[in-house]
Amino acid sequence: MVISAQERLADVVAAAVEVAAEAGEAGTYTADLARTLTAVVGKVGARIAIDAETRGFSSGWSEAVAITAGGPAARS
Repeated sequence: MVISAQERLADVVAAAVEVAAEAGEAGTYTADLARTLTAVVGKVGARIAIDAETRGFSSGWSEAVAITAGGPAARS
């Protein structure tokens, strides 16, 4: 089963919100924690986006090669 980039990012954001909520309940939420969680979500989000773009490019490339070679994608 492949998880979509959108689902992966939603999981990361949900985890960050959960950490923030737990810190808020414990009285330990600070501006530094907010910046750290924001940085984590940003970095992971960037990695997810790059991975999705790379997968999209390689699948598109494979399709183009199959079409020019007269493979199965050419018949669809």
